[in-house]
Amino acid sequence: MRIAVLSDLHAFCSDARKAPDGKPALPPSLIDFSASSRKPNIDPLVGFVKLFESGEIEPPDLMIVGGDLGDKADTHAIQSVWRELSSLSGKYPSTKLVATCGNHDLDTRHKQNKFDPRGFLRTLEPGFPFPNTDEHRINLLEYWANNFSIFEGENYRILNINSCAFHGFGSDAEPELERGRVSDITLESIEEQLKVAVKAAQHKQNICLFHHHIRPVSTDAFDDNSTMKGSERLADLLSKPALGEWLIIHGHRHRSNLFCAGGNSAPIVLSCASFAATRTGDEHNPSPNQFYMVDLEEAAEGQIARVAGSVRAWNWAPSIGWQTKTSIPGGLPVVSGFGYRGYIPDLARSISEAVKAAGKIVWTDLITNFPDLGRLMPTDNESLIKALETVGVVATEADGQIKELAQVNA
Repeated sequence: MRIAVLSDLHAFCSDARKAPDGKPALPPSLIDFSASSRKPNIDPLVGFVKLFESGEIEPPDLMIVGGDLGDKADTHAIQSVWRELSSLSGKYPSTKLVATCGNHDLDTRHKQNKFDPRGFLRTLEPGFPFPNTDEHRINLLEYWANNFSIFEGENYRILNINSCAFHGFGSDAEPELERGRVSDITLESIEEQLKVAVKAAQHKQNICLFHHHIRPVSTDAFDDNSTMKGSERLADLLSKPALGEWLIIHGHRHRSNLFCAGGNSAPIVLSCASFAATRTGDEHNPSPNQFYMVDLEEAAEGQIARVAGSVRAWNWAPSIGWQTKTSIPGGLPVVSGFGYRGYIPDLARSISEAVKAAGKIVWTDLITNFPDLGRLMPTDNESLIKALETVGVVATEADGQIKELAQVNA
């Protein structure tokens, strides 16, 4: 199963934004809907669409958007992005579009409504965050009323959580604007529904989508206080064996990462870099603009799905457009894997025996004989290379991927 993942577009209209001194404000994004022309090497959204139209990317089963379609509740930009993405997915009957609400998508600045920050999003055409209103009417109602909805496809299940549901509410309403939240009541309802849904179809891939980070990304130079409240409980919930394995997808802080959120049965987390935001006001962010093509290994009917597969990162190159040939420091490598749950030194020993018997092995033969190599996350890949060195095997690698293994002094 193939999934296109993009997040944090932060599109805007420059003719509606002015700095306090009356001059044009610094652009928050590379997507400007008031630009005189939008070209595929200048505008990442136009470039994204062109990749599909040219056949460089085959239509995926899912197109997932992690929130912040627009910047600072820019209603024209949000509506324009949603229409363009809906139009793109609509060209391919097999591609389902699903999004989630980001903090910049809510009208907490009361541009359209003095009391309902969600009102604008609920009137978007097509429906948001599930565009097929007729097919997903119940999902739309659940998402806005219960702060989550579970959407069932033929071979996948999406738990879509509104981590912005409490923005502007509560006794500490102002701090609530700065963070995400999934409440205890919401978590209890999620568990109750998942117990039934997962038991009924254990072969389906489980995907959890929300906007805010599941863990802080603070550094000495950057203090992150926006992590989703309740994220620890959510991670624990999605680690329960009865609820299957899960892939979590989120955006928000524009920091790319791929990691396991706990022990051997914990969810795999894809933290997305921004699709198009500039670094204005976020100069400490090391990640380039990226989107991702995720391939999930499917389980046969009657088997239990495992979360394993690969991620291909596409990087934005100014004046060139989207490319996926060379990794860029600070982002995910152009090729990553996930899903290996074993002990790295054991895998290294098995591989070293084969390498020492052959003298050297190239990647195509490695992946055929050791398919778990394709399921290693970036940090696991680094650990494997070090473990191989201790048993006398040296790796030749490029762009974060092993190309060849050879015996030392062979």
